[in-house]
Amino acid sequence: MGWLSFEPLIPSSLWAALAVAVTVLLAWYAIQRPGTLSRKRWAGVIVLHAAMAAAVLLLLLNPTWVEPVAPPAGKPLLTVLVDESASMATPDATGGQTRHQAALKAAVEFNRKLGGVFDVRVRGFAKALTSLDPARQPAAPQGRSTDLAGALSGSIEPDRPQGQALVLLSDGIHNAGPADRVHDAVRLARAASSPIYPVTLGADTVARDVSVELRSPQDLSFVQQQVPLKARVKLQGGGPTSTNVMLMYEGKEQARQTVVVHPDAPEEVRFLVGQQKPGLYPYEVRVEPLPGETNQANNSASYLLRVVSLPVRVLVLEGKPYWDNKFLLRTLAADPAVAVDSIVKLAEGRFIRRSIAPENVSATPTPQTRPSRPQTWSILSDPAQVLASPQSLKEYQVIVLGRDAEVFLTDAAINQIQTWVSQEGGALVCSRGAPTAQVSQKLARLMPVRWTPSRESHAHISLTPQGRDLQWLPGSEPMAALPPLARSSTVDTSKPLTVVLATVAGDSGNNEPAVVFQPYGTGRVVVVEGGGMWRWAFLPPQNQQLEDIYGDLWRSLLRWLASSTPLLPGQNMSLRCDKVRFDTSEPATVTLLLRSPGAAPLPKIELRAETTTEATAFTPAPFGDQPGSYRIAFGTLPDGRYQARVAGAGDDPSLVTVFDVRDQGEELLNLRIRPDLMARIAADASGKVVGVDGASEIAAHFEKYMDVTQPRQVRRITAWDRAWILAAVIALWTVTWFVRRSGGLV
Repeated sequence: MGWLSFEPLIPSSLWAALAVAVTVLLAWYAIQRPGTLSRKRWAGVIVLHAAMAAAVLLLLLNPTWVEPVAPPAGKPLLTVLVDESASMATPDATGGQTRHQAALKAAVEFNRKLGGVFDVRVRGFAKALTSLDPARQPAAPQGRSTDLAGALSGSIEPDRPQGQALVLLSDGIHNAGPADRVHDAVRLARAASSPIYPVTLGADTVARDVSVELRSPQDLSFVQQQVPLKARVKLQGGGPTSTNVMLMYEGKEQARQTVVVHPDAPEEVRFLVGQQKPGLYPYEVRVEPLPGETNQANNSASYLLRVVSLPVRVLVLEGKPYWDNKFLLRTLAADPAVAVDSIVKLAEGRFIRRSIAPENVSATPTPQTRPSRPQTWSILSDPAQVLASPQSLKEYQVIVLGRDAEVFLTDAAINQIQTWVSQEGGALVCSRGAPTAQVSQKLARLMPVRWTPSRESHAHISLTPQGRDLQWLPGSEPMAALPPLARSSTVDTSKPLTVVLATVAGDSGNNEPAVVFQPYGTGRVVVVEGGGMWRWAFLPPQNQQLEDIYGDLWRSLLRWLASSTPLLPGQNMSLRCDKVRFDTSEPATVTLLLRSPGAAPLPKIELRAETTTEATAFTPAPFGDQPGSYRIAFGTLPDGRYQARVAGAGDDPSLVTVFDVRDQGEELLNLRIRPDLMARIAADASGKVVGVDGASEIAAHFEKYMDVTQPRQVRRITAWDRAWILAAVIALWTVTWFVRRSGGLV
């Protein structure tokens, strides 16, 4: 049924003024009757004139006939999404049901109660969407991950004129990618006018679980060197418990420790590992599972030890004899896998060179006797010869610059260092801030930060999240107890791609970078701000347990830099695994590095499972913009240990790598429901959080939502669009003209 509406074309005040003016004019015109016309004929003329004026005034009111448009045929779509991931098998829903059983029961009720209002369809999801019959006999959900984002975005139909809505029956746990994907899917639903009605199922259950993780899953050591393997044992749920931690190699137990671990307080375990010959040695750290533990995927962690016969060669350059340099050399000399060359300026034109060879490991060391460290001393008059030749730089993997290093850093030397870092994968370390009093333009291009001179100050180091993640720096609390470092310059800015590992409080109150590194070509440049770090080795009695931090920091830093070196001196090819352990749901990959790409055909990479003798060959593909870097993608693999090697590599350990593939079982570890995420989904999608019996709430809310977002459609026909109205107005004017003419008024 339609109705008449007036939508004036001019303001109502102007229309009223016109109506009054027309009325006055008609009245004045009416009293001016010519004597030749009778009163009756004149009255007819006035009526016709009034009708003409009324027609114009009426058209200015824009009379419009409004009639409703029939809505699209069919019902709005309601998609009920049922979470079928493994966490839904937890029996903590109402009445002792599993979350999945409660979800299926709710889906049946929504289908029954809302079937008359909506076109209801039910879908299950875990990693992908599937059709689902909620009335079927429920089976235990087996999904290994929950992809809320994929379920929501995959259920939206772009063109649904009747409208659509989503009901999400889940515990709210999303573990398939970052949470940002969920928010993107919710924004897509809102753009498609699809409100979401989440139903959170389950209780705040915490699975009792013990796990082990390694500080560093890969390490580099020298032959016969014992290196620490540090692991952290974590407990989730329940009270403290005692458990055993085992170090395994080739399926045999090498060592065992018993620890008492508390919930949310990881316990650290330390083993010493080492080998007599160069090669690649895969270890495993295992923790005994708890009674009734549902998931044991995280009860073990893989560790890969790469043993080399060549030491890590370090060159230390110092402009004056400083205490910092003395204690740094003492620390490096105590590391049997490090060979050090140190050059210190004693006077003008006089430099002393000290060379410390790696330990003589021809015999196994004993606690009573340490292997000898051969040392040589010499006097140099021209230190530039050390950095002048590319061949001499290739002998080193790390160069450490102290202070007042201007005498070493000539323009030619800086050019050689830049080439060595960018093309040879070397690592340059500025051990105490700016290496020169005035940083030249060439040197500044190499540095990750810029400095501004300032008055001397002292500050404590505080780690950033990136610094804690690397795990070669000590924890925040021990570092806060260490003596502060002295600074005579302020870090002005850091360059793009620079990663800040630690900060200090600046004079302005803002945190300034203290330990940073930046990739430079295939190598890295590291800056450690502040002097006086040697004081960390001489602590008061109450902090003497922290004296090892100084040595641990430099040893960890050198190994981190050496292990990230693409190719060691003398190597033309190297095969590296990108991770020690891959999940069964992610593709396993390794990286092949070539010193001279294109000089020979690319080799094939053979992949073999530990339990088989058959190998599958893969072809490397270029990776990134760096020449000589190739990626080999093996795809997703089943559980097991795998060995990848360059075809025809023989026994060269640099051309072989090992990795594990394990199902991490994340679905069985994190069982805490996420009502906060479900509430945000509802709010961002203009929906509403409901319960399992919220069918009536959904129907009422959706009706109001549609009234606001999609109001009733109507068809509007104005008087100007009616031909008969136009014809009537023209006819009225024509009749009026003829009447006036016949009366002699025209």
